[in-house]
Amino acid sequence: MNTFTLIWGALKRRKARTTFTFLSVVVAFMLFCVLAAVRQGMLGQLKISIAERLDTYNKVSQGNPIPLSYYDKIAAVPGVTAVVYFNSFRGYFKDEKNKFQVTLTNPEQLFKVYQEFSTPPAQMQAWLADRQGAVAGPLLVKRMGWKIGDTIPVQGGPAQKDGSKTWYFHLDGIYHTDLPTAFQSFFVAHYQYFNQGIANVQNQNIVGQYTERVDDPRNSTEISNAIDKLFENSTPQTLTQTQVAESISFIRQFGNISAMVIYVGIAVFFSMLLIIGNTMAQSVHERTSEFAMFRALGFKRPWLAWLVMRESLMLIVTGGVLGLILGYEVTHLLAPHVGNILQTFGMTWNAAGLGIVMSIIFGFLAGLVPMQQITRLQVADALRRG
Repeated sequence: MNTFTLIWGALKRRKARTTFTFLSVVVAFMLFCVLAAVRQGMLGQLKISIAERLDTYNKVSQGNPIPLSYYDKIAAVPGVTAVVYFNSFRGYFKDEKNKFQVTLTNPEQLFKVYQEFSTPPAQMQAWLADRQGAVAGPLLVKRMGWKIGDTIPVQGGPAQKDGSKTWYFHLDGIYHTDLPTAFQSFFVAHYQYFNQGIANVQNQNIVGQYTERVDDPRNSTEISNAIDKLFENSTPQTLTQTQVAESISFIRQFGNISAMVIYVGIAVFFSMLLIIGNTMAQSVHERTSEFAMFRALGFKRPWLAWLVMRESLMLIVTGGVLGLILGYEVTHLLAPHVGNILQTFGMTWNAAGLGIVMSIIFGFLAGLVPMQQITRLQVADALRRG
């Protein structure tokens, strides 16, 4: 007799109960994936932050602008090897569903500060020489169907001097990075093209932030203080800190992320374990006479107990694997919407491996009570009741 046939027959006996139990496992592991992705989105910031980079913002609020005129003074601070500034606007390509952020910067300094990004030399030269040029990440290029040399109209931006809200860019290059997917969808263009074309003069010659690369991370605090001291009597004043410190501050705003994820995960999986354990116990109880018949035919208690355990494992492990697959798809769909806040949001291989191990452990735990029922089974009493 085929063991799988026996297990499958037992699961099909109560189709509705098995289906809802299976779905509870799937949903639990999907939620695990989302929680793991949130944790990765928070704590992963530390992994991509480096002590050699500083961020300078408006001291009042990160959302407030800083004058472009600060650039030369910051670049002259001893220990600063490169400075890049950023501004941005949100637009769309052809359809409003195709929205993305246009990042505006000084390209000659960008890859000196962010050395995790690179562009082939020929493409870089083309970008530097092209006032309307832009480089984009591989995922964004794929999603939009672009190719190098395309002229890309970005609609929905701020008004230009001629009244148009469509900005035209030439795709001169596609950059490469090994960072998470959120970093592979940037669209980066020349700040000066935007600055000279925008209609509202109040939005000219201002940037959202500066990012500096320093020669020695041990001097980061000293350099940060030196930058801020330059503008302590200016309006606005600045706040400069390492990206590591910035990431830690960001994480602290949300409390102990790891603890929250663990506690919520424990609650979800404990509830799931109770449901599965109760389901398995009911299933075994309903089949008491059948197990007694197996015993009467000579099948040993360990074989029957292992049969029940395999039934539990099959239900939870298959549900867990399906939940992990669907969870990955859910996090993949959510990533573009939360990427601006949680740039490293996503499911990792470590999380997937942990999920599989947990499904096996929970499969064993859920099968313990039914296994005890089988080992204590009294054949004669069970046959009389059956």
